[in-house]
Amino acid sequence: MSHGEELLRSKGLRVTRPRLAVLDVLAGGGHLEVDEITRRVRERLDSVSTQAVYDVLGALTRAGLSRRIEPAGSPARYEARVGDNHHHVVCR
Repeated sequence: MSHGEELLRSKGLRVTRPRLAVLDVLAGGGHLEVDEITRRVRERLDSVSTQAVYDVLGALTRAGLSRRIEPAGSPARYEARVGDNHHHVVCR
């Protein structure tokens, strides 16, 4: 069983290819916008809708496996780093 499968099952989530792919993308680090996550997931799965990526990100965020960051005036970004209280600063 992969680490991604263990994470999903530990939170009571079904293991699906899109969820595993999104977890893998987020594990690479960074604060990624949905468009970038979708592009990287499509490199792994060939075909996945943007809505499916939004759905996966919503499920992962609710389960505490990802964090949604909403900088003022910018699109939402996601990261795998959870469980701490680090800050995000936006330069102007």
